[in-house]
Amino acid sequence: MSPGAKNPKAKDSSLFGGGESLVGKTIDRFEIQEQLGEGSLSVVYRAFDKESQGTVVIKIIHKQLLSSIKNLKKFEQKLRALMALDDPHICTYRDVVIVEGRVILVIRPMVFESLEDLLSKTGHIGPDRAVSIFSQVSEALESALRLDVLHRDIKPSNILILDNQKFEDDIMVMDFGIAKIIQDESAEHKSDQYMTRSKETFGSPLYLSPEQCGGKKVDNRSDIYSLGCVMYESLTGKPPFVGKNVLETAYKHMNDTPRPLGLDPSMEPVATRFEEVVAKCLAKDPDNRYQSPEQLRQDLELVLTATDTEWANSANLYKEMAPRKKRSQGGGGSGGKKRGFSIESAIWIAGIVLLIGVVAFWSWIILKPESKKYPTFDNNLLWNVKVPSKPTPVEDFGNKEEAAKVNLQSIERDIGPNCREYADALLALVTLYHESQHWSDALTYGRKLTQTTERLEKDGQEGPCQLSECYRLVAYAAFCYGAYEEAVPAAEKELELASGKQALNISNIQCLRILGDIYSRQGNLPKAIEVYKRFFNLAEIEKEQRSQMYWDACAKLADVYRRDGLFKEAQTTYKLGIDWWKAHGNPDTLWAPRALYGYALTLYAQGDYKGAEEALKEATSLCKKVGPVDPALQGAIRKVYIDTLYHTNLLHAISVQLGEGEEKH
Repeated sequence: MSPGAKNPKAKDSSLFGGGESLVGKTIDRFEIQEQLGEGSLSVVYRAFDKESQGTVVIKIIHKQLLSSIKNLKKFEQKLRALMALDDPHICTYRDVVIVEGRVILVIRPMVFESLEDLLSKTGHIGPDRAVSIFSQVSEALESALRLDVLHRDIKPSNILILDNQKFEDDIMVMDFGIAKIIQDESAEHKSDQYMTRSKETFGSPLYLSPEQCGGKKVDNRSDIYSLGCVMYESLTGKPPFVGKNVLETAYKHMNDTPRPLGLDPSMEPVATRFEEVVAKCLAKDPDNRYQSPEQLRQDLELVLTATDTEWANSANLYKEMAPRKKRSQGGGGSGGKKRGFSIESAIWIAGIVLLIGVVAFWSWIILKPESKKYPTFDNNLLWNVKVPSKPTPVEDFGNKEEAAKVNLQSIERDIGPNCREYADALLALVTLYHESQHWSDALTYGRKLTQTTERLEKDGQEGPCQLSECYRLVAYAAFCYGAYEEAVPAAEKELELASGKQALNISNIQCLRILGDIYSRQGNLPKAIEVYKRFFNLAEIEKEQRSQMYWDACAKLADVYRRDGLFKEAQTTYKLGIDWWKAHGNPDTLWAPRALYGYALTLYAQGDYKGAEEALKEATSLCKKVGPVDPALQGAIRKVYIDTLYHTNLLHAISVQLGEGEEKH
């Protein structure tokens, strides 16, 4: 993939971000052309450098990470020191520019695809490719370690696969050392704890080592653990530990054992060797992991080619590693007698007991069941129509149906099916089935009505309704019946026949809703966006008279933007609908909590947790006011609200999860 290729889905909702896009703007000497990606530390752009008169890639560090930097000059000097990293597998910086309160790192232009991009397409990679990729990543870690530089943020998006026109992967690793420098130079720096002032993590919690999760001091073995997580995900398609939120994921890193890789047994002995290598990387105790990237690289190079004897005799994973911790030599005092408990020992024991208590408390908080159970909710179906499973009662339906069918049969027998009277009788029957929601029958007789009307129009006669209306009736019945393969062409035909007529037409709107809903269900988001844009444009023309239709159009378009990763467009469009509702609408509409929830999901995905929290508070309040709200939606709002509070107000999150801190309104 070219670095210019847009990959909106390659965002991690747990990361920093969500700032204003700089595309089209000029900052100092850089004309910013295209956003290439965004992560926990920075946004990456392609830009034209007026100084060198060439294209470059620039990384702009998130402003919120710079707000507490004590000494910007010292910060710049430390970043420039990273330019000394010289290895073909390390993405090095050409320049560091600080201007307008922004820190810009300049990189040479590259054509690449990140490992994250690759996995999003393929799901996983095979052992051969894994050996090639992760041997090179280990070399990069090895080279940086010689200069005493740790990465601290190893994850798939920081591993780049260069497009070098060769039939093998050339790997480059990005973002060496930046997380550590930011933390060291922050005025609020505290030890090596991974939790920052905004309760975020430097990097995705999916790849944090147990010592990072526990706020302990880290060394290069922490990078080895993170690389083990990436290897596990690359081989299986799933990270080794995934929790419901950051804290639960951290708990799993510290306590859980990952499932076996489950590689194809036909690949033996390679499958078993990879199991052993990855397991050693993921050891909870750093002393039980590989002690250096070099040891890991050497074992990876043996995985595919070594005989069983060579593997048993040469693999580092079988060798006893010299522990880094200095062990007590015993003795002390005259005669070398063992001493009793020292104050130091007592402190250590107290610390261990406290740690066990904290872990137990968090595991109970995170894993305890909610007192109130909610049905599951699929965010991808937030705005999809729920078709009632039971027909709507119609007074005296049986007699009306029988009379309509007798009339239809009489006309067909006495006059024939190619007449206006027959079409009138069909329309009456179709209308009855639509009113009673007997969709199978509505579809069967709707087809006949369409065929009869087409024949009448060919003969120069008028049917009981326009042909476009016949297709609308078929499209709606097919949609409600679940026959999407018939609903789509019928809806498209109605729109084709109605094109060029009045701007806002209920039939047009319904067919656009049908098409958008089906494409949305099927995950065809580009087509859904295209359809909902047409819906939005029609609704905007008469939004003063048809406010509810305008809200609906905004929400549907915004949510397919959100699902397609176009978060800025989603945020803008959701806000149009919500602002219009607040200015013109009924505050007690069921649309509002649903829209506020979708808006909050969009803000959360961009890292705007405070904004998401406010939207979810309002949604929660409205759920209590507007009458019966889908319990699944209520549960989803509550879950995301608690997850958001873990980012903004940890104590309140605990209180709400315990059921003691529900919002009072």
